[in-house]
Amino acid sequence: MALSIVVIRVNAAWHRMPEDVFRDANTIITAEQKANMFVTAFFGVLDPALRTFTYVNAGHNSPMVLHANDDHVIELEPTGIALGLMEDSLYKKANISLTSGDIIVLFTDGVTEATNMKEELYGEERLQVIILANAGLSSGEITKKILHDVQEFTGEAPQSDDITLLVVKVN
Repeated sequence: MALSIVVIRVNAAWHRMPEDVFRDANTIITAEQKANMFVTAFFGVLDPALRTFTYVNAGHNSPMVLHANDDHVIELEPTGIALGLMEDSLYKKANISLTSGDIIVLFTDGVTEATNMKEELYGEERLQVIILANAGLSSGEITKKILHDVQEFTGEAPQSDDITLLVVKVN
């Protein structure tokens, strides 16, 4: 994992386009990995001037987007396979347009796969409900609401995976 982070960061410094970052990162990770390991990753570029979000999703959890004028959450589906699985994999970029009030929620599976004492998953549907219910709040407040809801759901159950969460709200 540490190697993958460094490889992606270095390639991000070299390339402007997310698909080029992942193409070259995949080449390096595939060549260097020794134990049939792979890594899912998401890389996005937010352009505030053009109000666009350009991204590549290499098998990672699909980030969720709530457009300000909508009442349902869309998911940014994978645009390529996980890094390190196959040499010469193609990674396509995708773009979404943004308007003021739009919300992007990026997260690891530690959020949606958090379990309670009954071994039930927190799940994507519950996450979508929290996003919709708190759309009027700031990104920081939405982050706190999601983390609090995950904690309330899991209760005394031990945390089984890392939880990483990033919420972006367009001004």
